[in-house]
Amino acid sequence: MQEVVGSIPTSSTKLHGLTVMHRFGQLAVYLGILLVAVGLVGGFTAMFRDADGLAVNLLVLVPLGFAALLTGVVVTQLHRPSE
Repeated sequence: MQEVVGSIPTSSTKLHGLTVMHRFGQLAVYLGILLVAVGLVGGFTAMFRDADGLAVNLLVLVPLGFAALLTGVVVTQLHRPSE
């Protein structure tokens, strides 16, 4: 059996698309964590200061952040680049 030396450029394989999707998943995870944190901290702070309208608007970010976090985790796991 003959040994192959060298590397295949990622532009000629499907690996480039996988790394882009993996990076998108990582960004979605970070965005989801940020949205959940801002929504919880800001929402409860506004609620304790009797700013009910602002509290509701900030607490809406929590489920949106959870959805982004879940999407990011799934995309990251499905499009994991091979090592």
